[in-house]
Amino acid sequence: MGSITRISILSILIFFATANASANCGSAFCSINTHSETQFDRQNRGFSMNLRYEFVDLDQPREGKNKIGVRGEPEGHDEIETTNRNLILGLEYAFDQHWAVAVQLPFLKRTHTHIHNPSEEHATEGDQPERETWNFSGIGDARVIGRYQINLGASSVGFQAGIKLPTGARDGKNDVGELAERTLQLGTGSTDFMAGAIAKGAFGELPLRWFVQTQWQHAIATKDDFRPGDDIGVDFGLRYFVTEALAANLQLNARFKLRDRGVNAEPEESGGKYLYLSPGLSYGFGSGFQISCYVQVPLYQSVNGIQLTQSTSYVVGLSYRF
Repeated sequence: MGSITRISILSILIFFATANASANCGSAFCSINTHSETQFDRQNRGFSMNLRYEFVDLDQPREGKNKIGVRGEPEGHDEIETTNRNLILGLEYAFDQHWAVAVQLPFLKRTHTHIHNPSEEHATEGDQPERETWNFSGIGDARVIGRYQINLGASSVGFQAGIKLPTGARDGKNDVGELAERTLQLGTGSTDFMAGAIAKGAFGELPLRWFVQTQWQHAIATKDDFRPGDDIGVDFGLRYFVTEALAANLQLNARFKLRDRGVNAEPEESGGKYLYLSPGLSYGFGSGFQISCYVQVPLYQSVNGIQLTQSTSYVVGLSYRF
């Protein structure tokens, strides 16, 4: 595909590497691996930029593996929905075919709704459940990552490592001044270390490529007694070239999230296991542009305690190489 396929969108990799597919109130990024399309095709030094928009709607309360409805427990609250609209701006510089560094900054718009239930005593006095809503928008946690890749003829292997910085706000409140829980805030307040590896190759002369990737994220410094749980991801993907410019993609995205810890965490209602199927298309056009779109469908979701989980999510990305 020439220069079109060499468009690098590695900064989206950073986003994927730190994506949290589910939380108890539902702050979320979409765990689709879009960097695998072109990361190992770059041969020359230079800059690339990209924008990625995601719509992730977490509207299904779940206990363990089972879907649940509103329970109305006295003095408790029922999670209803969290809508995440994420716009991610990325910039990468490749020094050569082996070394590259990238930065990524997310702009987030998040809406969360739950129902607060009165106590039994207040309910008998006529108090009704109260619907509470939070609306946040602003910069999320920035990421910086470096990678090294090795070309092995028909296949490639690579390694990456980086950090997530605590640039996102964590003091968001609703209209009545109630502070949102930490998993709903724009930032976690933690500095996280990220590391991973990827292998990629082709099936002989067929217009079909494959990739396998693993990723791990771990908080190394925290604030306000909140430590997000480790996040581990494993992905497998296929990419079929319909034409020189058009490719069809299919991925399996598996994630394992450990429980959050600390006074401001909710360990009993955080963490879980997730498996998603993500079909998509990508198309190269002009001189250095590429557009991609994906749909992500959950195949398996098992959470600790009661959490909101996602339904179908959508991703659209546009990349340009200078």
